[in-house]
Amino acid sequence: MGKLILCSGARTKRPYSFPSSGVRLYSIEELCYYLYHHVYLIDEELFCDALIDWIQNELQLPDRALKLRQLKEKQADAKTMVTVVLCSADYYTEYEIKSLLKELDGIADLPKVMRKCIKANHCLKHQQYKEAEAEYERLLDSKEAAELSLGDYGDILHNLAIARMHTTGFTMASSLFEQAYIRNRKEDTLRQFLLTLMLLNHEELYQKKLQEYEVNEILQQEVEDLLNQKKEEAFQSGLMTELQDLKQTKLQGRMKEYYQRTEELIENWKIKIRQI
Repeated sequence: MGKLILCSGARTKRPYSFPSSGVRLYSIEELCYYLYHHVYLIDEELFCDALIDWIQNELQLPDRALKLRQLKEKQADAKTMVTVVLCSADYYTEYEIKSLLKELDGIADLPKVMRKCIKANHCLKHQQYKEAEAEYERLLDSKEAAELSLGDYGDILHNLAIARMHTTGFTMASSLFEQAYIRNRKEDTLRQFLLTLMLLNHEELYQKKLQEYEVNEILQQEVEDLLNQKKEEAFQSGLMTELQDLKQTKLQGRMKEYYQRTEELIENWKIKIRQI
């Protein structure tokens, strides 16, 4: 959580994991801390049945869980739900709780579409690409999307393209970057679109789009220099060297060593992924 948290309540061995951030919680104090420091992610949807069940069964707080269920059935606002949780522990002072609730009031005054954008952007910033992708798609499919300006709609498509680049690859991302540029006309979006074309080896289409969008020589050179830089960094990286050595081991017929090193490499990747 990034801070030493003194827990006086039950600490479970079965953590609750928030889908939007991937953060795992083990106590009521950690839940309070999460809510306090992720105020822009708080909405009524956050207090789902799974979270309330966890509060009841794992944190051994049946009364609080019952109160949350009753509030949810009455369609209480997020501020009321947060108050119930924060009052379940002595982690924050009355002044701190009132300050947070005041901040929640300010967020509640924002248009719903802006709150959804903030939530999706938070997921993207914290490299929760699947969650960001889902949030942006829900936003674009919502009625509130009609409230967006053409430029804002393009910016969301740009961010969705970034998420898709990490989930489904460059092909889908490239199409989204172009759709985004058609709307927001931002140079950075155009740069990303052209870069994905180069990465996909779509040289003919790349040349066509340079003419179609009247790309100046400076931006074109930036894109090509950036691509060459990334290629050089890839070749010089430790992982690339390791993969090249692994390939050479296989070509030399040292299969036992090849399989052993492959298993070790995969296991190291698993460890890194679990730490995200």
